[in-house]
Amino acid sequence: MRKAIFTLTIGEKYETAFNELARANWQKYCDKFGYELIVINQPLDSSERAQKRSPAWQKLLILSLNGSEAYDRIVWVDSDILINSDHAYDIADGVPLEKVGAAEEYSTPTREIFQIGLKRLYDAWDRGGVTYLNNLTPQAYYGNRGFPNVAFDQVVQTGVLVCSPKHHKQIFEHTYFNYEDTHGSEWNYEMPALSYELIKSDSVHWISQRFNFCVSHLISALYPDFDDTTVQKYLKNIYDLSIFMHFAGCSSLMPLMKGIAA
Repeated sequence: MRKAIFTLTIGEKYETAFNELARANWQKYCDKFGYELIVINQPLDSSERAQKRSPAWQKLLILSLNGSEAYDRIVWVDSDILINSDHAYDIADGVPLEKVGAAEEYSTPTREIFQIGLKRLYDAWDRGGVTYLNNLTPQAYYGNRGFPNVAFDQVVQTGVLVCSPKHHKQIFEHTYFNYEDTHGSEWNYEMPALSYELIKSDSVHWISQRFNFCVSHLISALYPDFDDTTVQKYLKNIYDLSIFMHFAGCSSLMPLMKGIAA
């Protein structure tokens, strides 16, 4: 089975950060489990429409790339992720080819702890005047983003996706071309639309939270008193528990992992 890990680094800032902080530990994981590493540093869509929205949407075009059909498995990984290979296993293990493997957003590390962390995060954002959507439940997550009466109890965290060009190209393209993004980052870009389409079509196979350990939620839930003197210790604790450590919304913390993420 031919497998690859894909990511996108558009712009010198993101390319430099990936090369300095992530590439080596990603390559270690790829070598361990037989993946090719494909780093794309140019937009897959340069249209006016694409330029008006976040590059995050362009992950939905990776299965449409020339040559992607040669892979049985493609694993999409956001570039603001560090990989811990020391106690890792293959992310694709147990994921049926016809399903998209993904971690559930509201379960990191558990449902109860996620709720605690999210409430603390909202309280901090209220104090700091940060714009956000109040999504204490998956139903609110969809409803606040224009999906009325959605009863789904899960949200796909789209920073990591195990997929197949043969089985999932159509649903990725459908999401890319049929949804718009006219809001700020608090709407999470492509994530609500893709999550909705994947769950609606019964296309998801849930994988371990350790493959999408979101730092901001874990820091908020477990270490709300962190400061400059303790944050590196707390980050190391999270890294030791994770396989894919995701700095969504807090990429400024990634440089603190130098010397920790090997």
